[in-house]
Amino acid sequence: MGMREMLDNFSPRGATGTWLAGGGAAALVFGLGAAAVGNAFGPMTSAAGVAALAGTVALGVALPLLYTCSRMARRIAFLRQEVQRAGQRDGLTACLNEQTFSALVDTYADRRAAGKDTTRGTVVLIHLDELQAVNDRFGYSWGNDALVKVAAAIRGTVRQGDIVGRVSGNQFGVFLPGANEADAKGVAERIYKSVTAIDFFPTGVRHPLSIRAGAVIVADQTKFDTLLKAAESTLELTRGQDQDWIVYTSIGGWADREPVRLQ
Repeated sequence: MGMREMLDNFSPRGATGTWLAGGGAAALVFGLGAAAVGNAFGPMTSAAGVAALAGTVALGVALPLLYTCSRMARRIAFLRQEVQRAGQRDGLTACLNEQTFSALVDTYADRRAAGKDTTRGTVVLIHLDELQAVNDRFGYSWGNDALVKVAAAIRGTVRQGDIVGRVSGNQFGVFLPGANEADAKGVAERIYKSVTAIDFFPTGVRHPLSIRAGAVIVADQTKFDTLLKAAESTLELTRGQDQDWIVYTSIGGWADREPVRLQ
């Protein structure tokens, strides 16, 4: 069953509406039936008495049914939210998946106007080093554990309102809305310290985890694909033993500046 079919099944317009319509009809039928029976056994009963009897029976049937339907509606709404949330998240790390992450970055960048001395935000592309080596040496379960720990460290370090997504197998994207160069440096350094402090013990001995990153300060309206390419190009500058772990560049803000390297 696809995501669309699951959402349709959980739609309040579907099962819940059917139950409510059917329940109301059933309550009405029960009420009319009770009125008919009352009228048959007591033909002298007044019309008001018959109507009161019908209303009482209908109400007695309808109230429990409405209570049950209201609980079902809340449950369906909850399940619908869970399905939507699951469709937006990476199943392993609980970060946003690439599709959702890119859509949010595009939406934010499109609606936020950049002033003369402001930025739309900063995109940081974080690369987990030597993941394949961890997989080969310790097994894929330990590689997955490393990804989960790094993702948790990143999410636990960023500011409230920042967006974290897994954009590829061993890469995470972080969008810092409104962050200028100074803001981005502060968040990035906290991420680096948090990740390098992770306790990762695949064989009983601590195995250090390391990351590299490329960051793009965004001062002009730019689509996510362009940002990602710029971040990937900047990330390439961190390769090599003597290179800094992160390099910054800008789109629309540093026309005459070279990328900035940070320790």
